[in-house]
Amino acid sequence: MGDKAFAEIIVLSPVKTTVPGAEAQTFTYHLPDELKGRLSVGSLVIVPFSSRRLYGVVVGLSGEPPAFETRPVESLADDEPMLTPPQVALARWISREYLAPLWQCLALMLPPGAAGRSDVQVELAKEGIEDGDAKTEAQEQLLTVLDAKGPLRGAQLNRLLPRRQWQRAADQLARRGVVDKSSFLAPPRARPQQVRTVEWIARDIDADEALAGLRSACYPAIVQFLRAEGGPVDVSWVYAETGCQHHHLTKLAERNLVAFDTEEMWRDPLADETFVPDTPPQLTSDQQAVWDKIKSQMANNTSQVFLLHGVTGSGKTEIYLRAVAEVLEQGKQALVLVPEISLTPQTAHRFGARFGQRVAVLHSALSDGQRYDTWRQIRAGLKDIVVGPRSALFAPLSGIGLIVLDEEHDGSYKQESPPPRYHAREAAIELARLTGATAILGSATPSLSSYVRAKRGEWTLLEMARRVMAHVQRIAELQSRYNLPQTHFRPVNEGSAEARYMELPPVQIVDLRAELRAGNRSIFSRALQGAVNEALGRGEQAILFLNRRGAATFVLCRDCGHVIHCPHCETPLTYHGSRASLVCHHCNYHQAQPGACPQCGSDRIRYFGLGTERVEQEVQQHWPEARTLRWDHDTARNHAAHAAILHLFSTGLAHVLVGTQMIAKGLDLPLVTVVGVISADTMLNLPDFRSGERTFQLLTQVAGRAGRGLLGGRAILQTYHPDHYAVVAAAAHDYTGFAARELAFRREQGYPPYRRLVKLVYEHASPSRAQAEAEALAESLRDALSRRGLPATDIIGPAPAFFARLRGRYRWQILLRHAEPAELFNAIQVPSGWRVDVDPEGVL
Repeated sequence: MGDKAFAEIIVLSPVKTTVPGAEAQTFTYHLPDELKGRLSVGSLVIVPFSSRRLYGVVVGLSGEPPAFETRPVESLADDEPMLTPPQVALARWISREYLAPLWQCLALMLPPGAAGRSDVQVELAKEGIEDGDAKTEAQEQLLTVLDAKGPLRGAQLNRLLPRRQWQRAADQLARRGVVDKSSFLAPPRARPQQVRTVEWIARDIDADEALAGLRSACYPAIVQFLRAEGGPVDVSWVYAETGCQHHHLTKLAERNLVAFDTEEMWRDPLADETFVPDTPPQLTSDQQAVWDKIKSQMANNTSQVFLLHGVTGSGKTEIYLRAVAEVLEQGKQALVLVPEISLTPQTAHRFGARFGQRVAVLHSALSDGQRYDTWRQIRAGLKDIVVGPRSALFAPLSGIGLIVLDEEHDGSYKQESPPPRYHAREAAIELARLTGATAILGSATPSLSSYVRAKRGEWTLLEMARRVMAHVQRIAELQSRYNLPQTHFRPVNEGSAEARYMELPPVQIVDLRAELRAGNRSIFSRALQGAVNEALGRGEQAILFLNRRGAATFVLCRDCGHVIHCPHCETPLTYHGSRASLVCHHCNYHQAQPGACPQCGSDRIRYFGLGTERVEQEVQQHWPEARTLRWDHDTARNHAAHAAILHLFSTGLAHVLVGTQMIAKGLDLPLVTVVGVISADTMLNLPDFRSGERTFQLLTQVAGRAGRGLLGGRAILQTYHPDHYAVVAAAAHDYTGFAARELAFRREQGYPPYRRLVKLVYEHASPSRAQAEAEALAESLRDALSRRGLPATDIIGPAPAFFARLRGRYRWQILLRHAEPAELFNAIQVPSGWRVDVDPEGVL
């Protein structure tokens, strides 16, 4: 590598010449003698760029000098490459497929804080301010702040002068010599954690002699503790174990009895977890058939994609565990993705029980220090298995042999904001191709795009149609724990004599129109009330699902009809009774609960609609003896809150769980015998081509939470559309029937998976400007399609977006159908300000 004296570098900052979809512009630098032989593809470096200093990633090395003068690489940020060659290749693929600047795609794969922020520093060029220095109000405000506080960085000015356009004022003042501007590159925030240690070094000295003249009782305790440890110990442990303070240790150090030092400590989020080892159970015949196919293909060391369609409770996780064990046996590593951070603890414990400390978790809810140290442990090869949501895909594993995507259908795998707006499923498949790894996509309700690709033969479709719940020994343990004389489990006819299975839970559809005709105006149908009564009477648990939070979805005046809207968004405010306030779920605007109509002054204010908060209140009124929990965004805003709610319910400390879609994903709750869907219609009537698919998936997944334990169970779906094919298919657990009906609609309308979509959204404070920009781009797209002989009907819009105004900005939208979006947008200049989303999860 020593003869390669030139590096091709992508700087980690926007470059004006970067065009979405175009090949990223690299910059050539020469290597000074001290850096020759030390750089690799994936190295993080600091380089001069115009008048600034920037971080950049090496994407190529060459020995051939370019035909122009080059500048030197300034320094190497880390002796080891920060990215692997497959990661650099994956970043190029994401950039090309999702029309994102390559620097953003490379930055995805760096640990947080690894690269410091580039900023500008502004200061007065001379002491004091003179009359005439400021020509505008913004310039006067900037000069006043600089005169009072001295030199300031851009990040500080953003806080001191929000929405004041200080950048333009600084440029104008710098041109006139009133202020000086200079580039500032902040050091990396992420650093290894150093702890102070102390060690007993007087091993050959008698303790009593050594402590002569020291009267405190702490000293003998310190000696005893440090001698027992036999090496360096974190001083905080010494304080905690002996009750001593720093001056006690200092006194011993003065006598050369102990020595202080510093030691690096890993910030491991799993360090305090205890994994109870388990042993692999005997596979059922369904599992064995699936595993035999996967194992035989894994032995070929070629990239394969398997779509594992297994009903809820069919034992998909055991297949994942076997596959991980297989790649570890081959000396490779595994990546296990889950759709939500809230599912990470449960998944990490399943894999930790089988593989112990080889497991790492990686997600955005960890502290920057934990993420940085976990990332370094993975890069150093200290962890072989990484568990986490979509961001874990970019862990620096050097020998990936397996990638698992559990609940592969889930829309959370699509990154919406900030860009790049990639889909983790598609990126995982590309990473598997680049590394020769096996990919297993698992779901009880596979996405239709995955299902079609498997049916076409692009992937291998594997199916497990029976719900295998437990083995005989485990069932006996649970029967004893819960004092149950019998269960609903049946022996599996073939394969393992130890395995037991149950039928999928029966699902009852309740027509809410009939409930109203019968005089029942409660949010709970008679069937659901009866089922919950029976479950609570037997000491069992129930889950009530509604995919909408809050107490009321809009507030209306009964006299004039005024609906209270968010002043920044064209959406009604949602009433939250616990806070006695109205809240916008888009911009988080709050206002107090109104006592009178702001339009006409009437006090006849009424609250309409339904959310989880209201459901919880109704449960407490109907079943006052039952302990309830609510699991939604309002009650579980962080990782710890998710874990706490799950622990309380899974240990039986609550009887009824009310929640949104958080409760539909991958939870195994053995005492839940009733699942009630308060309204199956919340997504059915949205103007989105995926509304039927999402409804079917969500209802099937929620119903799958029932009957996963010893007691069996049932699900009740309440709806005003009992004949809708998505509802009927979900009640019958009929994925194949639903897929046939939905795919026929998609094929006829030219929607994915038969055509690809691009959603383009423009926002502006001026409604006329937003409309004009949308119409201009639509015209450019029509011309581009016409030149390719494609119909103008491949463009839908421009039109105001479903949420036409958010956070004070008006939104216009264009939908484009095209087989290869990257090819089309390479030929079109998309003006700045547009949000381009390739393969969007939704069109609203």
